[in-house]
Amino acid sequence: MAPSGTVSAVSSGTETALRRTHPVRVLALFTAASLVMLALVYLLMIKLGLPTWVFAAAVTLLVIGLPIIILTGIKERERARAHATGTSLSPPRGMARLFTWRRALGGGGAAFAALAIVAIAYTAMRLLGIGPVGTLVASGVLKERQPIILADFDNRAADSTLGVTLTEAFRVDLSQSPTVQLVTSQAIAAALLRMQHAVPAPLTPELAREIAQRDGVKAVVDGQIDPVGKSYLLSARVVSVADGATLAAVRETAANEAELIPALDRLSRALRERIGESLVTIRANDPLEKVTTGSLEALRQYTQAVRLADAGSFEAAEQLLKAATTIDTGFAMAWRKRAAMENNMGANTSQIVASATHAFANRSRLPELERDLTEAYYYVTGDFDPARAIAANRAALELDPGSEIALNNLSIIYQGQGQYAAADSLLTHAVSLGQGGTIFVNLITNQIYQGRIAAAESTVQRYEHAGRGDPGAPLFAGYLSTAQMDYPAAEQSWNSLKDVASTKPGLREQLNGDLAALSLTQGRLAAASTYAAVALSAAVERQQPGDYLLFSSQLARIDLRYRNQPAAALARITSALSRFPLASMDPLDRPYSQLAMLYAEAGKPDEARRLLSENDRVVPAGRRKADFDRFGAEGAVALAEGRTQDAIASFRSWHDESGCVWCGFFGMGQAFQKANQPDSAIAYYERAVNAKAWNRVFGDAFDLAATYQRLGELYEARGDRAKALDYYGRFVDLWKTADPELQPIVRDVRARMARLSAEH
Repeated sequence: MAPSGTVSAVSSGTETALRRTHPVRVLALFTAASLVMLALVYLLMIKLGLPTWVFAAAVTLLVIGLPIIILTGIKERERARAHATGTSLSPPRGMARLFTWRRALGGGGAAFAALAIVAIAYTAMRLLGIGPVGTLVASGVLKERQPIILADFDNRAADSTLGVTLTEAFRVDLSQSPTVQLVTSQAIAAALLRMQHAVPAPLTPELAREIAQRDGVKAVVDGQIDPVGKSYLLSARVVSVADGATLAAVRETAANEAELIPALDRLSRALRERIGESLVTIRANDPLEKVTTGSLEALRQYTQAVRLADAGSFEAAEQLLKAATTIDTGFAMAWRKRAAMENNMGANTSQIVASATHAFANRSRLPELERDLTEAYYYVTGDFDPARAIAANRAALELDPGSEIALNNLSIIYQGQGQYAAADSLLTHAVSLGQGGTIFVNLITNQIYQGRIAAAESTVQRYEHAGRGDPGAPLFAGYLSTAQMDYPAAEQSWNSLKDVASTKPGLREQLNGDLAALSLTQGRLAAASTYAAVALSAAVERQQPGDYLLFSSQLARIDLRYRNQPAAALARITSALSRFPLASMDPLDRPYSQLAMLYAEAGKPDEARRLLSENDRVVPAGRRKADFDRFGAEGAVALAEGRTQDAIASFRSWHDESGCVWCGFFGMGQAFQKANQPDSAIAYYERAVNAKAWNRVFGDAFDLAATYQRLGELYEARGDRAKALDYYGRFVDLWKTADPELQPIVRDVRARMARLSAEH
């Protein structure tokens, strides 16, 4: 009889073995191990550039291994039970001998080891140019970046446009390769001229080979489109110019016309792999955007435009979007994106609204997500309705939580409503998804609004790193500096863009307008006038009469605010209006509110009211709701007419409704001062000084020095010597490099400071 301890040990061991071999536990462990294995194989495939069949082979091995593992678990469970009951099992025979843990796991390990050896051998043969898998570059048939001519696809389908469309699409794909260098269309045209051949001409494979022979090009790529029922067979090959031999050939099938785009992508990738491009770089290429259009070429133009826009090249993106909407006039998402680019470039409002309206008019042909995005943008730019825009953006995010368009545009609306935490959440999520460009821009502005300067500085650095060459990074680095009143740093950031801006009229206008505001803030009137003149010239070049009038009104305000010359200010704006009369412009492009503000400040409130009445008559109500400067103009008119309480109400609405954190404060300070309410005047002047905003330099250009000076005077009158000296000191520091014509004002303030300092 066995000792009781031995029986307990056997029983315990048997129970453990039974638990370990329970089918549910075996299946769970196998599933977990399989997921880990597949994740590892996929990571190695992406990082090392292994062929895709490695992952498929790994899945196959695991599928084969599943029944083996389950059967092994069953057999091991039977053995455990027999051991517990003392039953004698007959020795396993044949295949049954394989179903043990040692053999099953060992066999699985051997299978994956064999897969690794085959994958390594395949990759080595490919890279060394050995056998049928060797690339043309590795085998020495072609050199890396050796020029290749792409011939037109031979189209045998009924749709005569497919040949040209797919050829150009294939050209775009191949041009993304770091290994392939296509001979440019300009070089082809030059060769045709030398051959006394018509230009342009269909570039048949025969003609391509002849050009290649003349120019010493070693290879030609040609392709073919064959209809097979309702499907298409796409093929491409690399042909030796010397003897016409096929060096490499690939083919793909498209089930229908809608599948041509993904089939063409697969064809391009396969050919690039055969030529010798790394699988890592092939997989790194972005796919086409998933938006609705019946034109492949329009989709190509749209996709390239999106990539250029993300890099800050708005002008180039706009041209591609114009091409896309010309090819497919009902391409709603291209019209929507075009409106966004025009807005980013500061185009005429009428142009922006027209593009957004085109998109909105074609929304019925769109799937739900694209329709939501299109409606959301229209209700911001066309018929201004923030509530409907918010609802549409939220609906888009329910369908696609990672939609960059919805995340970005909804955050902008929330910013305008002062909901900075909600905007921050959306933008931070977008950045975590790898999105950048305008996402970084709006995150920076949102962080400044919240006073999170360190966070904004960090985001600027990330933007500079992620968007190398994107002018938005130094542009917003400058805005961040102005928010901190670090004007030398802002000037340095913006001066770094001058070379880039020389070839981009939109950026040139914006940059010189920014530098003009920066100079005015510091009392440098001559420099500001020079920068404004460049901005005026760029506005004329860009056919932006509204911008021309805005910059002219800023120059007029210099005469008014800094030189106290209202007659000169009025003469300047009259001259600008004679060059670009309001009647010659689309009503949406007429800067009624800004002109009314200027006339009111220049002592012409009647003319200001006439302009505002005309605005009400000719501008649609949906656009008037988006003109928050109207409140500022009404406040200026009320102030000029001595209606201080009306002025205060209008200026307060300007601030509350617009989302502009500094707008209206200086006007309220003026109105309270006129109403003999110095405490309220001080409160609003100080709010103007302390407002955190990325764009405050545009208000500071005319108001900051005056605010410092008035605060000094108000505190001096109150007898608060310390605060009077503080604000007088800020004024002197701000205008320490002011032009000579302003230095008498600086000397007067210095004298006040000396007198206050001498008092006890």
